[in-house]
Formats: sequence, structure tokens, C-alpha cells
Amino acid sequence: MSTSTNRGLFTRLGDGASALVQRFLPDAFIFALMLTFLTMILAVLLTDKGPVGVVTHWGEGFWYVLAFSMQASLALLTGWAFADSPPIKRVLGRIADIPSTQRQAIFATAVVGQLFGLFHWGVVLVAGAIFAREIGIAMEQKGIDVHYPLLVATGYAGLLPWHQGLSGASLLLVATPDHFLAGEIGVIPVSQTIFNPANLIIVAGVVLVTVVVMPLMAPDKKENVITVPEDQLQKVQQPVTDGGGEAASPHRLRDAGYKRLLLDTKAVGVGLGLLIWAYLGYMFATNDFMDVFNLNIFISVMFGLGFIFHGTLRSYIDVFRDAIRGASQILIQFQFYGGIMGIMAWSGLATLIAQTAAQYSTETTWYLAAFLSAGTVNFFVPSGGGQWVVTGQVMIDAAQGIPGVALDKTMIAFAMGDQWTNMIQPFWALPALGIAGLSIRDIMGYVGVLFLFSGAVMGVGALLMGLGVL
Repeated sequence: MSTSTNRGLFTRLGDGASALVQRFLPDAFIFALMLTFLTMILAVLLTDKGPVGVVTHWGEGFWYVLAFSMQASLALLTGWAFADSPPIKRVLGRIADIPSTQRQAIFATAVVGQLFGLFHWGVVLVAGAIFAREIGIAMEQKGIDVHYPLLVATGYAGLLPWHQGLSGASLLLVATPDHFLAGEIGVIPVSQTIFNPANLIIVAGVVLVTVVVMPLMAPDKKENVITVPEDQLQKVQQPVTDGGGEAASPHRLRDAGYKRLLLDTKAVGVGLGLLIWAYLGYMFATNDFMDVFNLNIFISVMFGLGFIFHGTLRSYIDVFRDAIRGASQILIQFQFYGGIMGIMAWSGLATLIAQTAAQYSTETTWYLAAFLSAGTVNFFVPSGGGQWVVTGQVMIDAAQGIPGVALDKTMIAFAMGDQWTNMIQPFWALPALGIAGLSIRDIMGYVGVLFLFSGAVMGVGALLMGLGVL
């Protein structure tokens, strides 16, 4: 089969999936509400809980995730502030000037997105969208047409390998002392999960399929190409400056004296970042890095880098305010997904899914079953840490009940399933869409195609772990 035929096949797949999604996919918040009612119905039909019990579980779950939603929100917002800092944006802008064709632009976006995704899930949601926007604007200014929705979808696809990367929530949670399953499985350091050779090989395959598939979906016909919206081009204007030529906050001119000194002096902003990093340096110097690297430490890393890269408190606060506005739908929907999680956890629906996977599994098939089970539950509970809280006990019990099954590879299989269905679950796409100025319908068809191909890669990887090859 020729290269042009391959490209035509993938282009038709992307166009067809996009058209289907444009027609039938509802708004993301409506999607969450529909998923809530679907979960309630399934719980009533498949468990021994009646309607009153299911609604009670929903209400309890609504607030049960408050602590974790605060952690997850801080991880997202600090990652946003880091990605939207002047040094990072300068680097992304320079890279955005390199491509000279549509497929080169999408390939560059895929590579940058995958690297950010392996680094941190909160960073990629913002940096991937910022880079996609910047590269789209750069190509538009060169007079080169690039399909903007596919470009943004490619940036969002950087989220795909996140749970196998440095910020993998469940993998960091089980590496944290006194986690909720520590009495049964102890502490599993990231050297056995994130840096496990099996995990590294599989995630390399996930990255490879992404950087290959996404550029191949680029439309060949000019009439099918949707370029950068005009409002995004208008954002490339020179910023308002104060008398010294420095970019000014809209509140700068109203401030005076000590307040301006504290907010605009780099010694304060950078000093705060260095203080955080001094604490982190002490932690890493007096402990094994693999033993202390967890979710809270990662948030601290993001705080420290954010303050240092922004330089001043005012710059950081202004971007953080924008981050809260851009992530507002996620902050609201987190609690609704907490309600769904409450139903899944306390009605026994999530346990039923995991137990069904375990019931028909052997040493060879368990990791594939765990992968598919986690992917199913993630569709209802799109939070890696939250899903682990719901199903972790069942996963561990099942793994310990099947001779020859390893807990570290069970964690890897779980992580793969959790990250996989993010490609067809619109929840985490909201910040990227806010930055890009698009709707969920514009990108979901393209990441849906990636969902199919990446699922094949991870499924084969899970089977190879079961066979002892990995």
C-alpha cells in the first residue's frame, strides 16, 4: 500500500470521526450530567442498591473528593502557570517557527505534546494547547494552511501517556508513605512502576503511534482545512507596557509604594521560588528521590518553577487568575464526577467491573483485563487518583489472588487503562479548548481515532507483560 493511500485512509478516518462527533456529541457539562444519570441507572439495575441508596451515594461522593479535587486542581493550576510563563512561551514560540508544511506542524505539536505529557498532566493540558495555538498562528502568518482543530487535538493528545509518566497519580500515590493501601502492599517506589522497563517500552510505543497517526489525518483538500480563528490571531498584538517598556498588569498603575515593591520586585518572586526549591533540595538530598517523589512534592515543584520563571508575584498572580478562569468548568465538574465516583464506589458498580475482569483472568490475561477494566471505570471517573481510590482495593485483591501476577505490573496496566479513555472523555480537554478557542466537538473525532490505535498498542503491551516478554 502506498504512502499516499495510507494518508488517504487516515484522512478519511479523521474526517469521518470528526463529522460523527460534530453531529452527536453534547456539551461537556451536559455530557457529565448524562453520565451521572447513566451511572445511576446502571447502579440500580446491576447492584442491590435502590434509587434512594444510589442518590445518597451520589450526594456523599459529591463532597468526598474535595481533598483530592483540591490537589488535582492545584496540580492543574500550577502546571498552567508554569506553562504560561515567559521563558516557556518563548521556547514554544521559537519551536513554532520551525515547521514549513502542515504535516510538519502537526508532527512538531505531537512531539512537544508527548514530552509535556510524560512530564506532567497539568502542564500538557496548557502547554500543549498554547503550543498548538502558537504554531497555528505562525503557520497562518507564513501563509501555510493548517487544519487548526487537528492541531489542537494533537496538542491535547499529549495527555495520552500521562499516567505512565512522571506525574502518574496512582503510581505516585502508592509511592507515598501511609497511602490507603500501605498496610497491604507497602510502598511501591516509582523505580518499580514509572521506571520499570516494561512501562518504558510500552509508553515508547504509545508516543510513537501518536506522532505517526496524528499527522497522517491532516486533510489534503483545501476546502476541508479550518485555519486559525481570527480572535486567536488578534492575541498576537504587542502587550500594554508601563513607562519602562515592561509588560504591565491592568492593575499595575493603580498600585504604589510597598505594594508595588512586593508585587513587582523579582527578588520577592524569585526568592519565594528559591525558598520552595531549597526545601525540595533538602528533601531530595536527605531521602531517596524515588521514595519521596509523590503528588504533593510534584505540586511543590510546579509552584517553585512557576515563581522562578515568572519572576514577579504580579505576573504569577495574573496568570493564575487566567488559569482559574480557564479551568472553571473542570473545577465545577470535579464535584459532579465525585458524585459519579460515589455511586461507582459505594454501590459496588466499580467493584463489579473489576471483579468481573478478575473472575475470568489468568496470569497471562490479568494485565489485559486490568487495562480494560481501568479504561471502563475511567470513562465514569476521569481522575487517575480518584479511580485508584475507588478500585485500588479490588485490583490489589485480584492481583494477589492470581498466582504469578506482580503488583508493579498491575499498577502499570491500571495506569494504561486510566489514561487511554481520556481520549474519548471530554472532561480534561476543557482547559485546552479554552486556550484554543474551540469546542469539544472540534477535536474529539481526531483523538477518538488515536484512542483506537493507542488502545491496540497498550493492549498488546498488557498481553506481553502477561506472557513474561515484558
